Amino acid sequence: MADTPPKILQAPTSPLWYHVTVCAVLGLALALVGAFVLTGKDTLAAEGVTAVFRAARAPLLQYRAEKGAWPADFELAQPPETLQPYGFRATTVAPLEKCGVAGTWRFTAAGKGKPALVFTPAEADGSSQRVLAAVDAQLDDGQVAAGKFRSDGQAGVLTLRDE
Repeated sequence: MADTPPKILQAPTSPLWYHVTVCAVLGLALALVGAFVLTGKDTLAAEGVTAVFRAARAPLLQYRAEKGAWPADFELAQPPETLQPYGFRATTVAPLEKCGVAGTWRFTAAGKGKPALVFTPAEADGSSQRVLAAVDAQLDDGQVAAGKFRSDGQAGVLTLRDE
């Protein structure tokens, strides 16, 4: 039996700081990708909700400008016939069907003293709160407790004003 020579360990060709830096950069990249995936999902859902708010807002403001009064309270899925000349159904139904967040939509003529569009998510959880916060950032000032769009975590309310 022939003696096998022992294996010789070789020193790494790159310094230790290089390997530490590569691991740190890869870890940071993975953390950023995870954060973007989580916030991106909420932002995409918020875009659907924002589209419904914007689509419903324009015909209601036109109705108010022409009639001098707001329409009576109604569900957005079943708008009254008085709003049909303003294209309410044509402009609102498509975004309402494409909205990725389940919930109820309604218009209130005197909600908290002012007319408003109200969206109540089907499930009031952390995800819906993040979506409503993203909607506020897209429609208003990004502060859910102040501005035209307000949210208490249970519902999102866009106050309509004469413009």
